[in-house]
Amino acid sequence: MTISPTSSPLPTGVSQAPTQPKLTAEENTNVRFEQLLWAELLTHTGLEKALTLGGGDGAAMFSRYFVEAIAEDIAKQHPLGLLDQNEAVTTPSEPEAGSES
Repeated sequence: MTISPTSSPLPTGVSQAPTQPKLTAEENTNVRFEQLLWAELLTHTGLEKALTLGGGDGAAMFSRYFVEAIAEDIAKQHPLGLLDQNEAVTTPSEPEAGSES
């Protein structure tokens, strides 16, 4: 019995994978800051130690990478907005002309 190859059901064109929009320099800085914050929070919860149990130095290096990957995902998917600027908060109120202070 011979099996003949079937035609590929997959399209041969360019893949249509969704792409994330490019971040501005300020947005990228905000995400990196939140990523570092989340990495430290996750480390202090004991996640890094839990990943290295019985694994030695190699596991310790891998666990830090794993914690940072989780932190990056959290920062991108659920930003806290700690560095977002709100004009109403950052702009000081100016006294009106003619008013006494």
